Amino acid sequence: MKKQPNEAVRTLRKIIGQTQAEFAVMIGASKDAVVSWETGRNQLSAAFARRIALVTGVDGRSLQMGVSVPFSTAADAHFYTAADFENHKQSEWGRTDEESARRQLEHCHDTMELLLMAAVRPDGETVRHRLPGLMDAFAQWCEVAREDFKLGPQIEEQLAKRRLAVGMTQEWRDWRAMSRGKPEALAAAGFQDDPAKGEREELRLVLEMVPGWAPGRSMKWPKPAAMHLAERAGNYQSRILNDE
Repeated sequence: MKKQPNEAVRTLRKIIGQTQAEFAVMIGASKDAVVSWETGRNQLSAAFARRIALVTGVDGRSLQMGVSVPFSTAADAHFYTAADFENHKQSEWGRTDEESARRQLEHCHDTMELLLMAAVRPDGETVRHRLPGLMDAFAQWCEVAREDFKLGPQIEEQLAKRRLAVGMTQEWRDWRAMSRGKPEALAAAGFQDDPAKGEREELRLVLEMVPGWAPGRSMKWPKPAAMHLAERAGNYQSRILNDE
């Protein structure tokens, strides 16, 4: 049976003003996948039809049928329009992308709590120790999502905002040893070897540290001890005022 081009996908993409590459990133697919649907080389899967419907508010069934113009999921059935896309974004995902992200973060936190706590509760006497495997599955999903949605540069930009300046005092011999491994990093901190300095003499440098991408682990710097003490003092003072 000869496969037919999916005109619904092509029409939808043009209605919302996306190129094939832009549409692919928006739904976490490859550009080749979008091309293959539109040319009929491959059929649109139910999973991707559901995702496209979730993103745009289009009727997923009409996408899979490949009709020339897809339908909207609005109460009054009609051909999908650019206005439907704008209404769907605001009603389902918030007025701004950041507002939507904050709301979804709360939902995901609840989901992760349920998954993690379920993983540590034994199912009978045989199924135990599922947490490490669950965390690995989560880390793999994070890596796939980062790649499929081309999020690498944006993640690095956010991590760069967590830059932390740390003062460190070491003997010259230790700085020299570090410089052999990472000369660029130490040069950025102002390190320049001085042969006149003895191995045991001390040097203080201020290093700028940026956390790396590590899904499943904390990518935030721990608070300095002074900050913890200040918070404790503040909490203590607050309790006194409340008691009064």
